[in-house]
Amino acid sequence: MHISWEYPPWVVGGLSQELKSILPELAKKVRTILVVRGDRDEVAEIDGMRLFKSASSIKCSPHILAYIHALNVDLVRGASTAIHEEGEVPVVHTHDWVSCLAGVYLKTCFGAPLVTSVYTTELTRSKALDSLLNMGIFDIERHCFRKSDLVVVKSHEMQVHLIEDFGLDKEKIAYARNADDLISAYRRLQG
Repeated sequence: MHISWEYPPWVVGGLSQELKSILPELAKKVRTILVVRGDRDEVAEIDGMRLFKSASSIKCSPHILAYIHALNVDLVRGASTAIHEEGEVPVVHTHDWVSCLAGVYLKTCFGAPLVTSVYTTELTRSKALDSLLNMGIFDIERHCFRKSDLVVVKSHEMQVHLIEDFGLDKEKIAYARNADDLISAYRRLQG
């Protein structure tokens, strides 16, 4: 099960294109469920995946971090629906800090191993933790990385960053640039 806050045609930044380049290939090899936010609750088939859209329970929020927490509750609701309809999932895989809290909740509730993909972090985006917003995002990232069973990166530089700035163990980090790499990473979790 993959959890993201964006996937085409819902495009906010580069994450949706990252996922569009890998998830359809993954779906050709293993059963793949995608949970993403949507305008309404909906179940569909897309790119060989079972897609569970979860509508936002709030339309606006006084603060981005409050909105992110509400969004993650909505993603958990969509993922719970998917699990009840599709059966157990062997792995929950979140993408980006925006949706990683949903993965932590699902790991706790359903016991599936948690994988988190990291494309950028607050430190790589802003270069400093000089505001409450920066520190809040950093804290969410750190919490999710620590709770993850495996953290997936695409570069050696990101691996070094996670070790040095987040204190992650090198053994907890896997490289995955394509669907085959992801399947290998998942197998690491299953022994």
